[in-house]
Amino acid sequence: MPRTFAGGPDPDRPGDIRVAPKTRAGFIGFAGDHASAVLLHEAFEPVVPKGTEIHVVPFRTALGLLSAMTTPEVVLVDLSGEPQPINAILDLADVVEPGTVVLVIGESRDVGFYRAVTKGMGVREYLPKPLTRQSLEQHFLKWMKPGPAVVRAPRGGRLISLAGVRGGVGTTTLAANLAWVIGAEMRRHTVLLDADLTMGTAALTLNVKATSGLRTALELPERVDQLLIERSAQTAGERLHVLAAAEPLDGSMEYGAGGALMLCQALRQRYNFVIADAGARQLPFARDLQLLAEQRVIIVDPTSLAVRNFEKISQMMHGAGQLRKPTVILNFADRAGGLSQARMEQMLGLRFDAVIPDLARLLSKAAVFGEPAAAVKGPFRNAVFALAKAVGAKLTAEG
Repeated sequence: MPRTFAGGPDPDRPGDIRVAPKTRAGFIGFAGDHASAVLLHEAFEPVVPKGTEIHVVPFRTALGLLSAMTTPEVVLVDLSGEPQPINAILDLADVVEPGTVVLVIGESRDVGFYRAVTKGMGVREYLPKPLTRQSLEQHFLKWMKPGPAVVRAPRGGRLISLAGVRGGVGTTTLAANLAWVIGAEMRRHTVLLDADLTMGTAALTLNVKATSGLRTALELPERVDQLLIERSAQTAGERLHVLAAAEPLDGSMEYGAGGALMLCQALRQRYNFVIADAGARQLPFARDLQLLAEQRVIIVDPTSLAVRNFEKISQMMHGAGQLRKPTVILNFADRAGGLSQARMEQMLGLRFDAVIPDLARLLSKAAVFGEPAAAVKGPFRNAVFALAKAVGAKLTAEG
């Protein structure tokens, strides 16, 4: 007997009423490329204005993620790259729960394929690439109305990503000191996550060792669990841990596209705050962390190059439940030869959420001893506390 979907209600049938279990999320989508994900976000946003959860992963990774969760009311998958798309649909039917609306995009433009999946296999709608916003709105939006519940940020800790507009703006230093302030001073369980898998700089900044656990988590997402987290995250304080890798530069590493999602879900279950050092190189893992974060922090220095790069980075696609306005930090303020804070704000058209003074001597000394510069009372510590409050960290009752 062929495997098919026991699909959800048809909005074109008057008697076909949607009755969704309250425990199920409303929607999740998986796109095979960033361009498709952007179009899907734009098309679905008018229906679910608080955001949609769309992950850029291959179909097989999406299959594994769906098998490990309670299936949402509406699921969208991308079959691009699948040599046998009919078999892929059959595999999807094995992991999707009854009553789910299944929407599919892919590369096949064959009419026979369309009829097979929509008439005989229970897929509610299929659209071939290249996609357009008009076609998505015309064929997919009706399955989102009157609107399955919006997928909000999962319960657990907050994921905060820090990214620099260019190398050398102090992203790792600020990420490490922010994690230290939230963990050690504000007494919230915190982990510092380093997106650069080769240098292990975040670990060095807090004087701990990088481990191979982060690589394992990203290469084999199905192995991510609390035991792996406990073994891999290094202790930098009573309530502060660091998860970083220092893989060989000439080594080969297979970064699983779903690795970031599974890792962040596990970390959020364990920690109140996950501070992700996304750096400035915009590597795949770093981009995924910025998409998954509840709040993005963008760091600039007082240079015209920072102004030029800011617009591109600030316009990155937003993730589900993410604040649309990123937190913007000026580092190395009042540096000799640099632009003034007022001039930077005028050129960027905004006001900085926190301003970090240029204290080269303090930072150099802290780097030599592997100690957080924020441990020393003064303007740098005060500025990092301001940043912590800007990302939602507060002192606990015992703090």
